[in-house]
Amino acid sequence: MFEYTGVDGIMIGRGTFGNPWIFQKIKYFLETGSKLSEVTNEEKLKIIKKHIELELQTKEEITAIREMRKHIAWYTKNMCNSSEFRSEINKIENKGELIKKVEEFFR
Repeated sequence: MFEYTGVDGIMIGRGTFGNPWIFQKIKYFLETGSKLSEVTNEEKLKIIKKHIELELQTKEEITAIREMRKHIAWYTKNMCNSSEFRSEINKIENKGELIKKVEEFFR
């Protein structure tokens, strides 16, 4: 769109949900004209676990886990069996069980 219409900027909005890598991808493309490879499942798992830990630093466990369920749903959107996985994690209310289920999904 930069070349086609001459826009000065773009809006990303909901494209960031479950996709924090979008900024790195856009920056790389604008600088090089090439696309970065897709994020691996190992990278997604690492970020999800880090995200859980960060949530737990600022909120009570039950609140953090309930909020993380929606974030994990975004991270796993369009992955194989993600609908069933989301159904399972939406019942979880403690860190240990959530991390175990996430690790199982990414195996």
